[in-house]
Amino acid sequence: MNMAELEKLFIGFDRLNHWPLKATTTEYPRYNIVKQEEGYQIQVAVPGWNKEQVSICFEQDTNTLTISGQKKEVDNETAWVHKGISGKSFERKFKLDSNLEISDADMADGMLVVNIKHSKNSGVKTIPIGQDKLETA
Repeated sequence: MNMAELEKLFIGFDRLNHWPLKATTTEYPRYNIVKQEEGYQIQVAVPGWNKEQVSICFEQDTNTLTISGQKKEVDNETAWVHKGISGKSFERKFKLDSNLEISDADMADGMLVVNIKHSKNSGVKTIPIGQDKLETA
């Protein structure tokens, strides 16, 4: 995996030029990340999947968005000549910047769309320095 592929997994960190972490990831399912004025949009190609088989989870303590899919194999008797449409389970993780939050998600025509917006608390925050409360030794 090259650096450009790795940086795609870290949404909202595009202001960083070099990311020191190394990771491996699968190419399934394919996805796009679109930068928008109000945030980002992740588009995941999941043809043949329905909403009940796909889940989206956001872990706030690690700022990790996980998109996963579980499909049960039901057709074991079919003699496939070629089976090119994947039905395997998947899990795709995206590390988000702390100033982003998931606003909504929708799925239609084999495309899962997750909208990510800048949080109301994003941007530069000024921290006031207290006056005369620090004792020095």
